[in-house]
Amino acid sequence: MATSSTITDLIQNDLLNCKVCLNRFKHPKMLPCAHTYCQSCLESMMGPNRKIHCPECREEVDLSGGVGKLRTNFHINSLLDIFESKESEEVSCTSCVAAGKSKFCAVVRCQTCLVYLCTLCKIIHLTTFPTHTVSCLPGFNSSSCEAEAMMQKKIYCQLHPKALVNYFCHTCNSVICTSCFYIHAKHRKVPLAGAVETIQPLVMKLVGRLKTDVQSLVQQEQDLNEAMNQIKVTECSLISMIESTLTEVLNNLIKQGDTIKATLSDYVREQEELCKVTKANLQLQIKKAEDTREFSEQVLQSGKAREIVCLQSIVEDLVNANQALNRPPEHKASPNLTVNESVNNIISQSNLFSLTFGETPKAKATPAGNERQKTPLIPQPKQKAFSLHCFNTNLQNDEYDPKLTGISISRDGDIIVVDEENSVLKWYSIDGYLKVIISLPDEGEAPCSVAIFDYTIACSASNRLYLLEMDGTLVKKLNLRGSESAYPIAAYEDEYVAVSEGTLCSLSLYDVNGHVVSRVKPCGYEGVRFLFLAINSSEEFIVADIGKKCIVIFNKHGLVFTVCDQLTMHGVNCALNPYSICTDKDDNILVTQRNRILLFWPDGTFRQELLSTADGLHKPRVIAVDHSYKLIVAQGNGFISVFKLDLF
Repeated sequence: MATSSTITDLIQNDLLNCKVCLNRFKHPKMLPCAHTYCQSCLESMMGPNRKIHCPECREEVDLSGGVGKLRTNFHINSLLDIFESKESEEVSCTSCVAAGKSKFCAVVRCQTCLVYLCTLCKIIHLTTFPTHTVSCLPGFNSSSCEAEAMMQKKIYCQLHPKALVNYFCHTCNSVICTSCFYIHAKHRKVPLAGAVETIQPLVMKLVGRLKTDVQSLVQQEQDLNEAMNQIKVTECSLISMIESTLTEVLNNLIKQGDTIKATLSDYVREQEELCKVTKANLQLQIKKAEDTREFSEQVLQSGKAREIVCLQSIVEDLVNANQALNRPPEHKASPNLTVNESVNNIISQSNLFSLTFGETPKAKATPAGNERQKTPLIPQPKQKAFSLHCFNTNLQNDEYDPKLTGISISRDGDIIVVDEENSVLKWYSIDGYLKVIISLPDEGEAPCSVAIFDYTIACSASNRLYLLEMDGTLVKKLNLRGSESAYPIAAYEDEYVAVSEGTLCSLSLYDVNGHVVSRVKPCGYEGVRFLFLAINSSEEFIVADIGKKCIVIFNKHGLVFTVCDQLTMHGVNCALNPYSICTDKDDNILVTQRNRILLFWPDGTFRQELLSTADGLHKPRVIAVDHSYKLIVAQGNGFISVFKLDLF
C-alpha cells in the first residue's frame, strides 16, 4: 500500500513537472489533446509554420494564434499553489528526527532517497552517498556558506583527496585518513570519536566567542549607521545655516542699498521741485521783460514827453529786478557715493564660510614681504550652550514621521514630548530612553501641547484640555474658549496651567481640579494672535504674538511691562519672528526662530543668539529648560537635542 509521502512524491514528479523541461510547470498551457506543457517550452518547439506536434501523442496543433491563446491548466496551477505553500512551511531534518537529536530545520531534500536534510546532515549524506542529488527547499539559498564549503573540503584528507579523515593527530594538530596512519606512526593519534571529548569544549568556547564577535560587529554596524545619520543631519543643518546666513547677509546688503537709493531718490526729487519753482519764476520774469520792452519801444516812437520821462523809472526798476535774478546759479551739491573698501575687501578677499572636519584649521604662515593688512576681529560673545547628546523620537510602530509640538519636564527630570502626527505623548529619560507612550482617552484626538503640574499631566487637543494622572488615566476633560486649531499651554509651579487663547489674545488659568482660577488679558494691548507662552518665577507671562511678530510680557493683572518686536544683531536691526518660548529658573527668556534660538534678559532685552544651525539645530520647534540648566530642543526632523547652558 502506497504511503501518503509516496503519493505526494508521485504527484510532484509526474503531475507537476513539465515533460519537456522536466522542471516545475511555469504558465502551464493545455493542448487540444489535453496534454500540458510550459508556455515557454511550447514556444521553443513552434516551427516556422507555427505548428507543433504533441511530444506525447504526436497530434499536430496549429498555433497561428500564438501559444498565449491556449487554455491555461488551472488544475495544475492549483496543485502548484498547494505544494508550494506546503513546502514553504518549516520542515524538520529527517535524519535528526530519526536519531532522536534536536530538531533542526531542513534546508535541502535528497531527490534520490526523498529525505529532508539540515546543513550538517546534508554534508554527511553526500559523503556517504556521493551519487545522490539534493535540491534546496523554497526559501533557502542554493549556495553554501563559507563554513559549509570549508567543512566539505576538510572531511577529506589533504594528501588523499578521495579518502575521508578518521583520526586526529595531536602531534600535528590535524585530521588524517587511514592511509596517513603509518606516515604519522610515531605521533600521538586517536580516533576522531576520542578526539571529540577534548575538542568539543574548545569549539563551544570558540562558538561563544564568535557569538560575542557577531554582537560586537552588529553594534559597530549600528554605530556606523548612527554616525552616518548624524553626518547627514549635520549636513542638513550646515546647508540650512549657509542658506540662512547668505539670506541674512544679502538681505542686510540689499537693505543698506535700498536705504541709500531711497535717500538719493529723495534728494533728486527735492532738487526737481526747487528747479520747477525757479524755472517758473524765470519764465514769468522773461514774459514781463518782453512785454515791457515792446511797450517801451512803442512809447519811444509815438509817446509824448510826459510818457517818455515816466517810462525811465519803470524800465529801470525792471532792469534792476532782472539783475537780481541774473546772478550766477548757486552750486547744487552733487551726490557722491563712497564704498566702504574695507568691507569690500573683506567680502572679496575673505571667505564668509570655512568648513572643517573634526579639527580647527591652523593659520598658515605668510611669506615675508607679502604681509596683508589684518582685518580686526570682531569680539565674539562667550559660548553659552554646549551640546550633550541627541536622540531620535521616531519609533518602529510610528505610522508617520514625528511632529513634535509640545514639551514638558517632570520633577524627576524626564521629558514628555507631544507627537501630534502619531497622536501620542512620548515619555523619555533625559538620556533618551523611552519609558512610556500615552494616548488620549478619546480616540482620534491629536495632542497639541503638554505641561506637568502637581503630579498631573495637562494636555490640549483640538479645543479641549485633558487632565491626566501620570500613568495616563483621565481625571477631567474641559472645553476651551474660542475655536482655535492649537492651544499652547504652560504650568506655573503646582498651582495652575495657563492656556493661550489665540485670537482672543488672552489666557485662561485652570487649577488641578479643572476650575477656572482667572482669565488674563493685557491691558491696552491690541494683539492679533497669541501662541506659545511661558511663565517666570515672578508669575509674569511671556507670550509670542505671531500676528504682530512680537513678545509681550505682562503680569496676572494684565499690566504690560514689555513689547519686543525688534532686536539688534551684529549691528543690524532685525525683525523678531518668535515661535516657542521658555524660561530658566533665573527667568532668562529663550525664544526659537527659524533655525536659531535667541536669548533675552528677564525684562525682555535681547542678549545674543544662543544657538544656530552651526550647533546642529534643524528647525527647532519647542523648547524647555530643566532645573539643572539643561536645554531640551525638539526639532523639526524628529530629533531631541540636549544642551548644557552656561548663561552667567
